[in-house]
This record gives sequence, structure tokens and C-alpha cells, in this order.
Amino acid sequence: MSKEELNQPILFNSEQYHMSGLIIGFGKARATLYNTYEDDPSDLYTKKQLKDNGYDKEEIEKMDIDINRGDFVMKF
Repeated sequence: MSKEELNQPILFNSEQYHMSGLIIGFGKARATLYNTYEDDPSDLYTKKQLKDNGYDKEEIEKMDIDINRGDFVMKF
């Protein structure tokens, strides 16, 4: 790719996840993020946020981890 092509905005489109958008950057997740599947689209929560929302340790341990701390993520 040319330098001009590399400097173009990166667009993301996923039919599988029904989402799209302009990627503004990449980074590492600062915390493990859990999915409660209570919303559509669902929000992701840290363990502290889940505890603050009334979930106990056993409930949190049964939840799916969508993003592990240190994983590379796209920022929209």
C-alpha cells in the first residue's frame, strides 16, 4: 500500500455483529470486560461495575468474558 492509502480512515463493517463505524484507534483493554446479555446491543462491564450494580461473586463468575485485560481492541 502507498503512504496515501495507509493514511486513509479505516472503516469497520461486520454483518455478523450488526455493527459498523470509523476506527479512531487501537489500544489494550485496561480491565476484563463482562457481558450480561441484558441489553441489545449489550454493554460491557468491569467486575467492579457489576458488583456496584448488585451482582454477587457467583453470578459474575458465570458471565461470559468478552474482552480480557490486555487484549487489543479497536476504538470507535
